[in-house]
Amino acid sequence: MTIKVDLLPTEKRGFQIDPLVIVLFVFVVATSGAFYYYGQTLEQQIKKIDEDRVVVEGEIKRCETAKKAIEMEKQKLEKLKQQFQLVKSLMHDPLKYANLMSEIGALLPDTVFIDNLNIEPGANNISFNGTASGALPLSIIAATMKNLNESAYFDGTTLQTASRKGEGVDVFTFGMTIHFDPLAATDRPPGTKDGAPMQQPEPVVDSGPGGPDSPAPGGATPKPTP
Repeated sequence: MTIKVDLLPTEKRGFQIDPLVIVLFVFVVATSGAFYYYGQTLEQQIKKIDEDRVVVEGEIKRCETAKKAIEMEKQKLEKLKQQFQLVKSLMHDPLKYANLMSEIGALLPDTVFIDNLNIEPGANNISFNGTASGALPLSIIAATMKNLNESAYFDGTTLQTASRKGEGVDVFTFGMTIHFDPLAATDRPPGTKDGAPMQQPEPVVDSGPGGPDSPAPGGATPKPTP
Protein backbone atom coordinates (compact mmCIF):
# COMPACT_ATOMS: atom_id res chain seq x y z
CA MET A 1 0.00 0.00 0.00
CA THR A 2 1.41 3.36 -0.98
CA ILE A 3 0.84 6.55 1.07
CA LYS A 4 1.38 9.90 -0.63
CA VAL A 5 2.36 12.81 1.52
CA ASP A 6 2.21 16.39 0.10
CA LEU A 7 5.11 18.28 1.58
CA LEU A 8 4.64 21.46 -0.45
CA PRO A 9 3.62 24.60 1.55
CA THR A 10 -0.05 25.29 1.54
CA GLU A 11 -1.29 28.40 -0.31
CA LYS A 12 -1.63 31.41 2.02
CA ARG A 13 -5.17 32.70 2.42
CA GLY A 14 -5.86 36.44 1.76
CA PHE A 15 -6.37 39.08 4.60
CA GLN A 16 -10.00 39.47 5.50
CA ILE A 17 -11.68 42.23 7.70
CA ASP A 18 -14.59 41.38 9.86
CA PRO A 19 -17.63 43.43 8.76
CA LEU A 20 -18.48 44.07 12.44
CA VAL A 21 -15.17 45.87 12.87
CA ILE A 22 -16.01 48.12 9.94
CA VAL A 23 -19.38 48.91 11.42
CA LEU A 24 -17.83 49.72 14.80
CA PHE A 25 -15.21 51.96 13.18
CA VAL A 26 -17.78 53.87 11.20
CA PHE A 27 -19.88 54.27 14.35
CA VAL A 28 -16.91 55.59 16.36
CA VAL A 29 -15.96 58.09 13.64
CA ALA A 30 -19.55 59.28 13.27
CA THR A 31 -19.98 59.60 17.03
CA SER A 32 -16.72 61.53 17.39
CA GLY A 33 -17.76 63.90 14.61
CA ALA A 34 -21.15 64.39 16.20
CA PHE A 35 -19.62 65.13 19.61
CA TYR A 36 -17.11 67.54 18.06
CA TYR A 37 -19.86 69.39 16.23
CA TYR A 38 -22.01 69.43 19.38
CA GLY A 39 -19.06 70.75 21.41
CA GLN A 40 -18.45 73.52 18.87
CA THR A 41 -22.15 74.40 18.97
CA LEU A 42 -22.12 74.53 22.77
CA GLU A 43 -19.01 76.71 22.74
CA GLN A 44 -20.70 79.16 20.36
CA GLN A 45 -23.80 79.20 22.54
CA ILE A 46 -21.71 79.81 25.67
CA LYS A 47 -19.87 82.64 23.92
CA LYS A 48 -23.18 84.17 22.80
CA ILE A 49 -24.65 83.85 26.32
CA ASP A 50 -21.54 85.47 27.83
CA GLU A 51 -21.84 88.38 25.39
CA ASP A 52 -25.53 88.74 26.29
CA ARG A 53 -24.59 88.66 29.99
CA VAL A 54 -22.14 91.54 29.51
CA VAL A 55 -24.83 93.52 27.68
CA VAL A 56 -27.41 92.82 30.41
CA GLU A 57 -24.96 93.81 33.16
CA GLY A 58 -24.33 97.08 31.34
CA GLU A 59 -28.07 97.68 31.09
CA ILE A 60 -28.47 96.92 34.81
CA LYS A 61 -25.76 99.45 35.70
CA ARG A 62 -27.38 102.07 33.49
CA CYS A 63 -30.76 101.31 35.05
CA GLU A 64 -29.31 101.63 38.56
CA THR A 65 -27.77 104.99 37.65
CA ALA A 66 -31.07 106.09 36.12
CA LYS A 67 -32.92 104.84 39.21
CA LYS A 68 -30.76 106.98 41.49
CA ALA A 69 -31.32 109.98 39.23
CA ILE A 70 -35.06 109.29 39.25
CA GLU A 71 -35.10 109.08 43.06
CA MET A 72 -33.27 112.40 43.29
CA GLU A 73 -35.72 113.97 40.87
CA LYS A 74 -38.62 112.53 42.89
CA GLN A 75 -37.22 114.12 46.05
CA LYS A 76 -36.85 117.45 44.26
CA LEU A 77 -40.40 117.11 42.93
CA GLU A 78 -41.70 116.34 46.43
CA LYS A 79 -39.99 119.45 47.81
CA LEU A 80 -41.43 121.52 44.98
CA LYS A 81 -44.88 120.12 45.74
CA GLN A 82 -44.50 121.06 49.40
CA GLN A 83 -43.37 124.55 48.46
CA PHE A 84 -46.24 124.83 45.99
CA GLN A 85 -48.76 123.75 48.64
CA LEU A 86 -47.27 126.26 51.07
CA VAL A 87 -47.47 129.09 48.55
CA LYS A 88 -50.97 127.98 47.58
CA SER A 89 -51.99 127.99 51.24
CA LEU A 90 -50.49 131.42 51.72
CA MET A 91 -52.37 132.69 48.67
CA HIS A 92 -55.76 131.25 49.63
CA ASP A 93 -55.51 131.75 53.39
CA PRO A 94 -53.07 134.61 54.03
CA LEU A 95 -54.71 135.72 57.29
CA LYS A 96 -53.87 132.55 59.20
CA TYR A 97 -50.17 132.55 58.36
CA ALA A 98 -49.89 136.29 58.76
CA ASN A 99 -51.38 135.89 62.24
CA LEU A 100 -48.93 133.08 63.03
CA MET A 101 -45.95 135.20 61.98
CA SER A 102 -47.27 138.19 63.94
CA GLU A 103 -47.84 136.02 67.00
CA ILE A 104 -44.34 134.58 66.94
CA GLY A 105 -42.82 138.02 66.43
CA ALA A 106 -44.82 139.42 69.35
CA LEU A 107 -43.82 136.61 71.72
CA LEU A 108 -40.09 136.58 71.04
CA PRO A 109 -37.90 138.46 73.54
CA ASP A 110 -35.86 141.33 72.18
CA THR A 111 -32.61 139.35 72.42
CA VAL A 112 -33.89 136.39 70.38
CA PHE A 113 -33.31 136.43 66.63
CA ILE A 114 -34.68 133.88 64.13
CA ASP A 115 -32.24 132.65 61.48
CA ASN A 116 -34.67 130.51 59.46
CA LEU A 117 -38.28 129.36 59.76
CA ASN A 118 -40.23 126.53 58.13
CA ILE A 119 -44.00 125.98 58.13
CA GLU A 120 -45.45 122.47 57.63
CA PRO A 121 -49.14 122.96 56.83
CA GLY A 122 -49.92 119.23 56.79
CA ALA A 123 -48.55 118.61 60.28
CA ASN A 124 -49.49 122.10 61.58
CA ASN A 125 -45.92 122.60 62.74
CA ILE A 126 -43.57 125.55 62.69
CA SER A 127 -39.87 124.86 63.12
CA PHE A 128 -37.20 127.53 63.36
CA ASN A 129 -33.58 128.06 64.36
CA GLY A 130 -32.39 131.15 66.15
CA THR A 131 -29.92 132.73 68.54
CA ALA A 132 -30.39 134.00 72.08
CA SER A 133 -27.99 136.49 73.62
CA GLY A 134 -27.77 138.34 76.88
CA ALA A 135 -26.65 137.71 80.42
CA LEU A 136 -28.61 134.46 80.71
CA PRO A 137 -29.32 133.10 77.22
CA LEU A 138 -30.68 129.77 78.50
CA SER A 139 -33.21 131.63 80.63
CA ILE A 140 -34.19 133.64 77.57
CA ILE A 141 -34.77 130.43 75.60
CA ALA A 142 -36.88 129.07 78.46
CA ALA A 143 -38.87 132.33 78.54
CA THR A 144 -39.43 132.02 74.79
CA MET A 145 -40.87 128.52 75.23
CA LYS A 146 -43.06 129.74 78.07
CA ASN A 147 -44.43 132.60 75.98
CA LEU A 148 -45.20 130.29 73.06
CA ASN A 149 -46.89 127.70 75.27
CA GLU A 150 -49.14 130.37 76.76
CA SER A 151 -50.33 131.56 73.36
CA ALA A 152 -53.79 130.55 72.13
CA TYR A 153 -52.27 129.80 68.73
CA PHE A 154 -49.87 127.10 69.94
CA ASP A 155 -50.48 123.93 71.96
CA GLY A 156 -46.99 122.45 72.17
CA THR A 157 -43.41 123.69 71.95
CA THR A 158 -40.40 121.38 71.74
CA LEU A 159 -36.78 122.49 72.10
CA GLN A 160 -34.79 120.49 69.55
CA THR A 161 -31.25 121.84 70.07
CA ALA A 162 -29.42 124.35 72.25
CA SER A 163 -25.68 124.95 72.28
CA ARG A 164 -23.25 127.74 73.01
CA LYS A 165 -22.17 129.52 69.86
CA GLY A 166 -18.57 129.99 71.01
CA GLU A 167 -16.27 129.73 73.98
CA GLY A 168 -16.64 132.66 76.36
CA VAL A 169 -19.59 134.05 74.38
CA ASP A 170 -23.00 134.45 76.02
CA VAL A 171 -24.84 133.51 72.82
CA PHE A 172 -26.71 130.24 72.33
CA THR A 173 -28.05 128.81 69.10
CA PHE A 174 -31.23 126.76 69.39
CA GLY A 175 -33.94 125.08 67.39
CA MET A 176 -37.64 124.78 68.24
CA THR A 177 -40.69 123.04 66.83
CA ILE A 178 -44.14 124.49 67.58
CA HIS A 179 -47.50 122.87 66.91
CA PHE A 180 -50.16 125.43 66.04
CA ASP A 181 -53.95 125.36 66.07
CA PRO A 182 -55.10 126.47 62.57
CA LEU A 183 -58.58 127.40 63.81
CA ALA A 184 -57.23 129.65 66.55
CA ALA A 185 -54.81 131.26 64.11
CA THR A 186 -57.72 132.06 61.79
CA ASP A 187 -60.39 133.10 64.29
CA ARG A 188 -58.39 135.03 66.88
CA PRO A 189 -56.22 138.09 66.30
CA PRO A 190 -52.56 137.90 67.40
CA GLY A 191 -51.76 138.51 71.04
CA THR A 192 -54.91 136.94 72.59
CA LYS A 193 -55.34 134.17 75.11
CA ASP A 194 -58.84 132.71 75.58
CA GLY A 195 -60.31 135.80 73.96
CA ALA A 196 -58.38 138.30 76.14
CA PRO A 197 -55.29 140.29 75.15
CA MET A 198 -51.97 138.79 76.24
CA GLN A 199 -49.32 140.74 78.07
CA GLN A 200 -46.11 141.44 76.22
CA PRO A 201 -43.18 139.20 77.25
CA GLU A 202 -40.90 140.74 79.80
CA PRO A 203 -37.17 140.66 78.99
CA VAL A 204 -34.89 138.64 81.23
CA VAL A 205 -32.65 141.00 83.17
CA ASP A 206 -29.51 140.15 85.09
CA SER A 207 -30.23 141.52 88.58
CA GLY A 208 -26.66 141.09 89.79
CA PRO A 209 -25.28 138.76 92.45
CA GLY A 210 -27.96 137.25 94.63
CA GLY A 211 -30.77 138.21 92.25
CA PRO A 212 -33.31 135.74 90.88
CA ASP A 213 -31.48 135.48 87.54
CA SER A 214 -28.00 135.14 89.01
CA PRO A 215 -26.07 131.95 88.32
CA ALA A 216 -26.42 129.41 91.11
CA PRO A 217 -23.37 128.16 93.04
CA GLY A 218 -21.22 125.81 91.02
CA GLY A 219 -21.94 127.51 87.71
CA ALA A 220 -25.49 126.12 87.29
CA THR A 221 -28.03 128.31 85.53
CA PRO A 222 -31.33 128.65 87.43
CA LYS A 223 -34.63 128.03 85.69
CA PRO A 224 -36.60 131.14 84.81
CA THR A 225 -39.22 132.22 87.29
CA PRO A 226 -42.72 131.58 85.85
